[in-house]
Amino acid sequence: MCKKILAAAFCAVLGLSFLIFNIFSRQLSDDNHENRLLTGLPDVLRSPPGQFVDNLDNFIADNSPFRYQLVALNANTQYLLFHTAANGLVVVGEQGWLFYKDGPDDARPLANYQGLPDTFDSEEELAAAAAALDRMAARLAENGCTLVLDITPSKDRVYREYVPDKYPIVNERNRTDRLVAYLREHCSVPVSWPYEAIRARALADPDQPLYFKTDTHWNSAGALLGLDGALAAIGMPAVEFDSYEIVQSGVQTGDLANLAALYTLLPSDPEYTAANYAQLYGQDPRTVGVLGDSFSSYYMPYLSLRFANCWNNSFETDLYPWRADNPECDVMILQVTERNLDKVLELLKQF
Repeated sequence: MCKKILAAAFCAVLGLSFLIFNIFSRQLSDDNHENRLLTGLPDVLRSPPGQFVDNLDNFIADNSPFRYQLVALNANTQYLLFHTAANGLVVVGEQGWLFYKDGPDDARPLANYQGLPDTFDSEEELAAAAAALDRMAARLAENGCTLVLDITPSKDRVYREYVPDKYPIVNERNRTDRLVAYLREHCSVPVSWPYEAIRARALADPDQPLYFKTDTHWNSAGALLGLDGALAAIGMPAVEFDSYEIVQSGVQTGDLANLAALYTLLPSDPEYTAANYAQLYGQDPRTVGVLGDSFSSYYMPYLSLRFANCWNNSFETDLYPWRADNPECDVMILQVTERNLDKVLELLKQF
């Protein structure tokens, strides 16, 4: 009898929650901040027999009343009381900084930050990458295009003072440093690795962030330093960074704040731009193409001001031999951030 009463009470509470939620749903946010597709009823109905129960459970969890509010409450409580993130992929740093720990498609960001030896590439892998990069550059050169490799530093290395002490640096010279050193010695392609310049700037002017505190990406001020380094690697001039008039141009909710469900607690990140960029450079008649990851999108406003034409495609879908045979640009920037090194090394094998 007691079990029946408890079951009935559970069903009543569950049903009442749906009723209350439907009444007040217009006043409650139901925005999906999780950077993933939630399970829908069609996903359940199309499930194979062996996955039906799991998908049904995911559907109920993803569509429960007050889900967003309860998830945010749990995340905020963990952050405020224990200084941790409810999502294990996010690491809570000091002074509101969030860092990306790991992901299904990423090269172990914090392990790379620490310089753990098991992240290092072998001599054979480094040699293969250098040879493939040279072959890619040769094919582009045959079609009138110059290649430059631009590797973007991770936020954790640039703002290492905010990373928790439980992630100590084991080797200062990490996987990326080793790769850059090898390519510069054994490959003819210019390699831009602006870590030291960006790190020095972050220390010199802590009031001007170069990366978002609650996002994985750099902001447009940091991207400006990166782009200057990439263009300088092929002999193009760059003004001193202090010559740029950096102004705030908006705000955004960081992807790590969304991933950790801290979007209601942590403030939005300011975005910046160099307001006088067009006045500092005359327009170049050439076309610049960028094959990169999500960091490269921050280049594009500047490239569009400096060059007659520019384009930006993802190397995950567009770095194929045909692009080397038909580059449609005079300069190609192959941009990759540290956590995506595995993807670029794999894609270079096509050459």
